[in-house]
Amino acid sequence: MIAYRAMDMMFATKIRAAGEAAQVGTREVRTPQRLRDMLDAPGDDRATGLFVDLETGPEAIELIEAARSHDAPPTIIAFGSHVDTQTLDAARDAGADEVLPRSAFAARLVELLEAHGRVEQ
Repeated sequence: MIAYRAMDMMFATKIRAAGEAAQVGTREVRTPQRLRDMLDAPGDDRATGLFVDLETGPEAIELIEAARSHDAPPTIIAFGSHVDTQTLDAARDAGADEVLPRSAFAARLVELLEAHGRVEQ
C-alpha cells in the first residue's frame, strides 16, 4: 500500500486512479502520526511506500523525516517543481530515497506504484 500526500486534488485523484489501475492500494496521509500508524499497520494495510508532494511545504519534510525514522521505513519518493532545487535538496537531505521533478513522477507513476506498493489480491 502506498501512503501519499499531494497538494492539489487533481494530483491526488491521479495517484488514486493510477493505484486502482495498477491494483495497488493508496491512502492519503496528512500527519506524521497518521503515517506512523500506517507504517505500524498489519499486513496489506501497512504502507510500504510514501509519495510526497513537496509543494505541501514544511509538512512534506516532516512526513519524510517521520518515515525515515521509523523502524521499518517505507520507500520514500518525493516530487516537486524542477526549478525549486532548494526544496528538492531538502527532501534528499531529509531522507527521501528518490526525488523527482513533478513531470518525471507523473510519467513514472504506475511504475513507481507497482515497484513500491503491495499488489492487492
